[in-house]
Amino acid sequence: MTQEREILVVGTDEAGYGPNLGPLLVGASCWRAPAETTQLEDVFSHETSGSRRDSLLAFAPPASDEIWSPRRLDDALAPVSGSRRTVFPLLDSKKLYGPSKSIAALERPFMLASALLGRKIESFATVLKDLRSDSEDQLPPWERDATLPLPVDPKTLRSPLEPDLQLVRQTLDAANVALLELAARRVQPLEFNRRLDRLGLKSDLIADVTTSLVVETLVAAYDRLARRNEPRPEIALVLCDKLGGRDHYAPILKERFCGANVEILSQGRELSLYRVVAQAGVDRDGVVRPFPEQTILEIRFSAKGESNAPVALASIAAKYVRELSMRLFNEFWRDAVSSSLRPTAGYPVDALRFRAEVEDARSRLGIPDDVFWRRK
Repeated sequence: MTQEREILVVGTDEAGYGPNLGPLLVGASCWRAPAETTQLEDVFSHETSGSRRDSLLAFAPPASDEIWSPRRLDDALAPVSGSRRTVFPLLDSKKLYGPSKSIAALERPFMLASALLGRKIESFATVLKDLRSDSEDQLPPWERDATLPLPVDPKTLRSPLEPDLQLVRQTLDAANVALLELAARRVQPLEFNRRLDRLGLKSDLIADVTTSLVVETLVAAYDRLARRNEPRPEIALVLCDKLGGRDHYAPILKERFCGANVEILSQGRELSLYRVVAQAGVDRDGVVRPFPEQTILEIRFSAKGESNAPVALASIAAKYVRELSMRLFNEFWRDAVSSSLRPTAGYPVDALRFRAEVEDARSRLGIPDDVFWRRK
């Protein structure tokens, strides 16, 4: 009996791209899933020829707005992630959570995903460490002495987590599907402004953060498989939203994957699709991170990608960390100004109101503008 081929599926999504206050977050999740053998035969027979113009893995969607995700991964998650009321709701974070909804709607699926990875969630600090969220820059003043035990909402653990966790594990194991990595890259205003100065465009900044996180997530997933002494798939499907509205990503991908050949399979408003054969990638610090062997990547930038489970989980992680970050931000300024200070989500119009109301306190505390305010 031949061994079933497997692929890695990486999904990414952002939270906080538009605000002037608080961090930008980019989330990523990586899954191992079976792939149809017929999809993969052409990959290994044509992987370097560059002769085929369609998607190597047959992942390009038809001429409609349908978003593809691996059938086996869909099938495995369907019993537990089909709606907000299911055990492990992997939906776009905007469908799960909003101003009138409890953060438990994000917190519980996040905690389930963390438990699948063997992570014990005790505080916001442990979450940031597990997700490899921050750069080497110092924490902003509103987080240096802050503590935030988790879960933050009592509703999150209104029912025990363990029975749901066992059900999710059984469902995934039966389909030979596994969650390998969950990450959320946090870019605070000071780093955001510095990167903006270096890169020039906000769309370049989000592309830089997202593609470097893809590299780090793949490396972490490969490391986890190596520790388990499990095979490491040579093929990865990467699902990203359109980054800053751009349609062209080939130069960014060539630089991110150390000069690897980047074949353009499709470029347009709805979908930009690329094939990359890479030996290594460059992380957030500019360090070259080798892959265990040559990896064939199919990288998709598409609109409405959150309908895919890997992207949805990335969206949940990014939004959850962004919300906790803003909770500490608002608590700090309420203590510094007045308990009556109305909290902000940081979006442009309300951010101007909030900035004016805390200006005297910020001057008194000596907090520079670049630490407080994202310029775009």
